[in-house]
Amino acid sequence: MNKELMIDSIETERLVLFPYTKENLALFNSDIEKFEELYGIKYSGEKLDYLLTDYLKRLEKEIDDDLENYLFFTEFLIVLKKTDKVIGSIDYKYVPKDGVTEVGYGMNLSYTGHGYMTEALNAFLALGKRLGIKIVRADTLKDNIKSQNVLKRCGFTFLKEDKNLWWEIKLNEE
Repeated sequence: MNKELMIDSIETERLVLFPYTKENLALFNSDIEKFEELYGIKYSGEKLDYLLTDYLKRLEKEIDDDLENYLFFTEFLIVLKKTDKVIGSIDYKYVPKDGVTEVGYGMNLSYTGHGYMTEALNAFLALGKRLGIKIVRADTLKDNIKSQNVLKRCGFTFLKEDKNLWWEIKLNEE
């Protein structure tokens, strides 16, 4: 793994989280093999179906439009150190409004059940606190017990129910 190239990365005991930048996302979108070779990793994250690939193409433009705030909405790839494989991703969904934003995450199902997402989310919340985020919210499907458990282990509390379940954690008090 070529960590020197992973600008703004976060390292935990077992993981490296590193964000797509304008440049590395353009490379990922155009030539994933070159991306993997340059960073010394292998993509094994969420399935690259048409929805995800379309999203990543739009994200490339969004990053270019707001370089100053890109850490608040870019995807951070979650890389498992012992295998150098990308196993998932995590992101804030938008630049905080009045100190509030949402988090989203996904993982290749073959890597669930090992505490990787809990480790990644805890590190990501620490980044959010350093960036001045006050409140982070998340939603889960009602039957997504694994994701709900990740949120609970990271200190989120239940907020409300609509078509989904909503969770919240306070990072910085006013």
